[in-house]
Amino acid sequence: MTCFAQVRKRPLNKKELAKNEEDIIETLSNSLVVHETKLKVDLTEYMEKHEFVFDAVLNEEVSNDEVYRETVEPIVPIIFQRTKATCFAYGQTGSGKTYTMKPLPLKASRDILRLMHHTYRNQGFHLFVSFFEIYGGKLYDLLSDRKKLCMREDGKQQVCIVGLKEFRVLDVETIKELIEKGNATRSTGTTGANEESSRSHAILQLAIKRSVDGKESKPPRVVGKLSFIDLAGSERGADTTDNDKQTRMEGAEINKSLLALKECIRALDNDQGHIPFRGSKLTEVLRDSFMGNSRTVMISCISPSSGSCEHTLNTLRYADRVKSLSKGGNSKKDVLSSTMNLKESTAQPLSLGLPTASTFEDDINDTWPDQNERDDFNAPEDSFEQEKLMWKKNGKLDQYGFSTAENKLRKPNGQTKWKEPVRSDIKHSKSDDDLNALLQEEEDLVNAHRKQVEETMNIVKEEMNLLVEADQPGNQLDDYISRLTTILSQKAAGITQLQTRLANFQRRLKEHNVLVSSSGY
Repeated sequence: MTCFAQVRKRPLNKKELAKNEEDIIETLSNSLVVHETKLKVDLTEYMEKHEFVFDAVLNEEVSNDEVYRETVEPIVPIIFQRTKATCFAYGQTGSGKTYTMKPLPLKASRDILRLMHHTYRNQGFHLFVSFFEIYGGKLYDLLSDRKKLCMREDGKQQVCIVGLKEFRVLDVETIKELIEKGNATRSTGTTGANEESSRSHAILQLAIKRSVDGKESKPPRVVGKLSFIDLAGSERGADTTDNDKQTRMEGAEINKSLLALKECIRALDNDQGHIPFRGSKLTEVLRDSFMGNSRTVMISCISPSSGSCEHTLNTLRYADRVKSLSKGGNSKKDVLSSTMNLKESTAQPLSLGLPTASTFEDDINDTWPDQNERDDFNAPEDSFEQEKLMWKKNGKLDQYGFSTAENKLRKPNGQTKWKEPVRSDIKHSKSDDDLNALLQEEEDLVNAHRKQVEETMNIVKEEMNLLVEADQPGNQLDDYISRLTTILSQKAAGITQLQTRLANFQRRLKEHNVLVSSSGY
C-alpha cells in the first residue's frame, strides 16, 4: 500500500474578500507555510509559522488539467496490473473538494478507454461504472433512483455492496451522463460555509473487468479498480449554531465517519496489529484503499483565509499523517521514483496516435468560480480485491501486495502453509465484535440522553405552568405541593436512570482499556 498526500489551495472567495480576510498561506513547489496570528498573555499579537512538506502543493493558479496530471494520471495505467487505486479529497466545508474532484473521473475514463483501445486492444477488457453515496450511515445507489444498498463482507474479508448497479460504458459521453445523473440525486444542503454543501460521501468507481478465457458467456472478472471519493466537508460544532436540527445531525454523522477514518490512519501510522475499519461505513468502503496492493492519492483542499486558519491546520495535519503511510517494504522515495518513472513511460502511449479528447472538456470550467464552489459532486470507491494477510516470524501482522514467496512456510516436500491464521482471525473477530458492541452502547447512551433532555424540557414547561397557577388568587396549597412532589420525583428518576446507564458504559470502557487520555490531534 502506497499513499501520496497532495494539497490544493483555493483563492479567496467573495464572502472572505468582503470581510477583508487575508491570505495566510505561502506555497512553494512541494511545501507550504501557514502564518497563524496568535495572542500572548498580555494580548499582544504575534505570528506563528507552521511549515508542511507534501508530495505536491498546488496553489490557486493551478488549473484542473494540471491537478489531474499531478494526481490521477500516474496511477491510471497501473489498474490494468491488478492494482486498486483511489483518489479522495478531504477538507473543510467550502474548501473546493467537489470543484477539484468534478473533472477527474472524466479525464481518467478518457485515458482508460484509450489504453483499452490501443495498448490493450483485443485483450477482453471492459470498463464498468458505478456511483453511490454514504448518507447518515446508510448507502444509496445514485444511478438507481437512490435505491438503498447493503454492505456485506464475504469469507475472504472483501467488502461487497449488495444491489449496486454497474453500467458498462464504451465512451466518455456516457460516463458524463451517468455522473450528471448521480449528482442530481446526491444529498446536498445549506450550511454557514456553503450554500450548496455536500452532506454525503460520494463514491464513483471505474472498474476494469476482463472476460474469462475470452468467453463472453461468463461474467467478467475484476482486474483493477479506480475509485474517486468526494468526502463531505468536516465542520466544527461551533460553526453550526445557525443550522437546523437535520443539518446538525448530518454534520454529526459526517464528523463521526471522518473521525473513524482518522483512527484507521492513526493505527496504520503506528503499525498497530488491528485496524478499526468497522468503525463506520466509510472506513469499511475505504479498507481496500489502505490495504494490499493499492495506490491512494489524498488531495487536501484548504482555504487560504485567516478566518479558516484552524480548519486549514487540522486538514494539513491530517494529510501529513497520511503521507507517511507506505507499506509493503518500499521506502517512500523508492515508491515515488517508480511512480514517476511509470508516469514518464506511460505518457507516450496516452498521447501518440490517439484521437483527440471528446467535447466534454469544453464543459469543464478550468478557472475557480466566483461564488462558493459547490461541494456536492462525485466520489468513487474501490471495494474489490482481497487484501492478503500474511504473518512474519515475529508474529506481527503486516499487509502486503501479491508477493507470497517471503510470507509462506515451505515444508520439506515443497508444500506451503500459512502461519497460524486461525488464531489471528479469532482474535481480530472478537476485537471487532467488542468494538461494535461498544459503538452500539454509545449510540444507546446518546439516545437515552437525548430522550432525557426532551423529557426535562416537558417537565420544565409543566413547572412553569405550575408557578403561574401558584401566583393566581385562590390557589390550593395542597394541589401545588402534590404536583410539585410528582414533578421532582420524575426529574430525579430520569437523572438516576441516565446516571446508571452512564456508569455501566464507563465500566465497559475501562474493561476494554478505551478510557485513555486523548493526545495528538
